Amino acid sequence: MSTQHTAASLTPVVLALGVTQVIGYGTLYYAYAILAPAVAAEFGTTTASLYAVFSVGLLAGGLAAPRIGLWMDRFGAPRLMAAGSLLVGLLLGALAAAPGFWSFAACVVAIEVVGIAVLYDAAFATLAQQGHARARRAITHLTLIGGFASTLFWPLSGWAVEAVGWRGTYLAYALLHLAVALPLHAWIMRRPPVAPAHAEATGRHPPPWTPLEGRAARLAFWAFGLSFALSGMLGSALTIHLVPVLQALDLGSAAYAVAMLMGPAQVLIRLADALFWGARHPLGVALVSAAALPLAVLALLAPVPAVLAGIVFAMLFGFGQGLSSIVRGTVPLALFGPDGFGARLGRLAAIRTILGAAAPFVFAVGSERFGVTAALWASLLAGAAALAPLVLLHLRVVPRGGRLPAGAPPGSP
Repeated sequence: MSTQHTAASLTPVVLALGVTQVIGYGTLYYAYAILAPAVAAEFGTTTASLYAVFSVGLLAGGLAAPRIGLWMDRFGAPRLMAAGSLLVGLLLGALAAAPGFWSFAACVVAIEVVGIAVLYDAAFATLAQQGHARARRAITHLTLIGGFASTLFWPLSGWAVEAVGWRGTYLAYALLHLAVALPLHAWIMRRPPVAPAHAEATGRHPPPWTPLEGRAARLAFWAFGLSFALSGMLGSALTIHLVPVLQALDLGSAAYAVAMLMGPAQVLIRLADALFWGARHPLGVALVSAAALPLAVLALLAPVPAVLAGIVFAMLFGFGQGLSSIVRGTVPLALFGPDGFGARLGRLAAIRTILGAAAPFVFAVGSERFGVTAALWASLLAGAAALAPLVLLHLRVVPRGGRLPAGAPPGSP
């Protein structure tokens, strides 16, 4: 079996996962900020309370992530994704029927826990299990598709909440998971892995980046985990509050149009990674991602016209978030290898989520009490702090030039 056949055989899996990731992130993440005001109005509560619920859900998901990661390694990530789609669909249906605030909150927390089984970490583990020899390239291609989630679901959720209300919107999203995502994940679950057959026929290529072991691996894990968590705090807060922050710049209805630039920016930077950076160590890509986030915040604080500041912010933020989705899968593969990949992603998700779970709520409260500008300055400091451990890790681990060794297969992890 040729390498071309192996890479091509993964294409249907990448396309199927791309569809489910757009649905997953669009319905479970991006829609929340758009629907929250309508939910708050019906239940007689504040949007800050709903963001607090969302933060509790993120924290619960972070605590559950290591266990779910172990299940991905033990039972297979595709099986977890199929089960997750079924549960998420049912929970979204329950969310649409919630009679009051506390039942709504319980559904949100449950969805954030179960959602781990259907979002990027599970999809990356699926690609590593289906064909790890090409997981680096497949992850990039998957995130190229997933980048359209915000572009589609921000305006879609805004239109739907006006047309059918927040309950009708969540019910429609439940049907998307049950009628589209579940069958796709079930199909992947029944599909035999690509990589093992290829390995038996030709012998698997050795990893181009030698996996770390022992104390070096432990230090690298915590350095990357800390940087990833700090960047995640910034990304989580600003993604949830992206449209409100832009509206605070007096952009009015143009805030939605400017926010939509984030999706194309994510796709553009992922395309750059696919075309030009496949031979570079993923830690170099991680540095670009971490640097883009504080630069995006700095654009909002700069004394320039509001529309220009919003456009630059949305583009840079899209660059940072677009690459962040890639490096969360490719850096652990490069540093530690494919063994125990699901469990390792789960531990990294736990670190990131536990530190960043309160970020949307803290940003909301900080903006209300001290103003958006003060909240942005705090975000800038968090983004800058994320760079330090990543720079040290890059200097210690990545060979000079940061490129693949001669003869290594392009697109390898």
